[in-house]
Amino acid sequence: LKELVSIESGSRDNEGLAKLANLVASGLKNLGGQVELVEPSDIYKMEDTPEKIGKMVRAAFAGTGTKKILLIAHMDTVYPRGMLAQQPFRIDGDRAYGLGIADDKQGIAVILHTLAILKAINFREYGILTVLINADEELSSPGSRSLITNLGSEHDATFSVESSRAE
Repeated sequence: LKELVSIESGSRDNEGLAKLANLVASGLKNLGGQVELVEPSDIYKMEDTPEKIGKMVRAAFAGTGTKKILLIAHMDTVYPRGMLAQQPFRIDGDRAYGLGIADDKQGIAVILHTLAILKAINFREYGILTVLINADEELSSPGSRSLITNLGSEHDATFSVESSRAE
């Protein structure tokens, strides 16, 4: 989580998004996924849609079962570059703090840790487990919405790994 939060990745920060996408792709590849960086396509243009949208990370894990499962999260945040220096990752008691933790870097961390656990216990009783991490959710997903829609229709279950705070 600290490594994810320590990369600034605002929706319009293409350099930070690329760095984070490469980190996530590497983690998914190390866990055995067939990984690709996906250029946004079929872009839904709105008045504030940026000219360039960050690449998505897609990974597929082949199992021995039949069900197709899709896990989605997003790596973009609403914070402008430079705020990390003022609000770095920290742990206070049993809570972690940092820019983008709840929206949605914890989601990426949960996916990576879940896949690591499944690998460690050699659990593969799914047909295909697909992971998609997009880079434009905070902008209404103009470059990823068609892929998310298509993948959702091709899977038996879709889980959006974005939390809400619970006391």
